[in-house]
Amino acid sequence: MSRLTTLGQLKYESRLRADKVGSGFIKDDELLTYINSSYAELYDLLVGAYGNDYYAKEYAFATVGQQRAYPLPADFYKLLGADYVVGPTSILTLKPYQFNERNRYQQGAYWSALVGIYGPKYRITEENIDFAPIPDGSYNIVLHYVPACPKLADDVDTANGVNGWEEYIIVDCAIKMLQKEESDVSVLMAQKQALLGRINLMAENRDAGQSFRVTDVTSSWLDDDGDTYRF
Repeated sequence: MSRLTTLGQLKYESRLRADKVGSGFIKDDELLTYINSSYAELYDLLVGAYGNDYYAKEYAFATVGQQRAYPLPADFYKLLGADYVVGPTSILTLKPYQFNERNRYQQGAYWSALVGIYGPKYRITEENIDFAPIPDGSYNIVLHYVPACPKLADDVDTANGVNGWEEYIIVDCAIKMLQKEESDVSVLMAQKQALLGRINLMAENRDAGQSFRVTDVTSSWLDDDGDTYRF
């Protein structure tokens, strides 16, 4: 289970680390800005730099005939994958298309029959996911995605430090507070680098019993490069 820390705890621990408990030099509103910024930085380290699905979610919806674009989840940040649920035992992994291919997949592909040279494809466009060819009916889609880092507002709101990595938020906020008063932050900077090293070492592989491998792509259909896939 993940390790959760409240905003109230982060405020106190950050002030304690910067020796600013009871000080009015840094107002709570300013400290809140620091905390949310540092939390987003930690979040990006886990989501982007190390490629793990620490905060992954799913979102299911059905297409509508003759509608190309569908809204992404309100908290959408990054897409991990899109599935076309054909039936109880058949799920196809959808592939993206490039912008210069936007008109390429409008002919010769059929969602319902899964025939023709091309299978359905998608593209992320601002706040939507677009499909090509345009769906000709209702088809079940599941998006696997990373939500945006939640913004903390109330003292009871929680940040997910996974395994004590909320220390990164605390140290980073302490650095920002001391930098504002032009104090020496060298010790805290060294602590931050040590935390980065710890996260770098431990965050990359959540499944400690198995190593990463080359992706098996033999689970689709005849694609536009002429390669045959099965599902």
